[in-house]
Amino acid sequence: MKRPVRPSTLVLGLTLFFVLAPSVAKAVQVHGPPEGFVVHMMGHIFFTSALLFLIYILHKYPIDNRPAWKYFKISVFFWLIWNLDTFLVHILSVRLPKEAIITGSHLIYSKLKGPFDIERLLFYFGKFDHFLCVPAMYCLAMSLKDFCKRVEEQLETVGSDEHVI
Repeated sequence: MKRPVRPSTLVLGLTLFFVLAPSVAKAVQVHGPPEGFVVHMMGHIFFTSALLFLIYILHKYPIDNRPAWKYFKISVFFWLIWNLDTFLVHILSVRLPKEAIITGSHLIYSKLKGPFDIERLLFYFGKFDHFLCVPAMYCLAMSLKDFCKRVEEQLETVGSDEHVI
């Protein structure tokens, strides 16, 4: 008599098959202009809207004054500024002429060619978006760390057999 296949074995087998079997992995489907750019920009608009809504809710109905929520609010603010910066850089990259950006053989290598007007300078300094993204990630990590610490403290005082919400 045959034993039935366990679901975990089936999932593991299928996962291994899909990871090891394909000869070509096409993980990114590139859309040509203009739909790819438009959809990407719509994503930035929706993300900005969500962050603005979150800032509004956190301001109108404050949850707590502890460090976790302060870090979270700072993180949301940095994500908002980062997203607006990235949106602007995308628009400027389309507006700049093709010969304004010199790309090399390496994926990361690129140079901005003069003359340096306000558009090109905004594009150049806007490309330093990691100065906004890294603090956003740091504040989010600090917020999550404080949230976890508070839950652990509550579990110790209440007892591990009771639920803490």
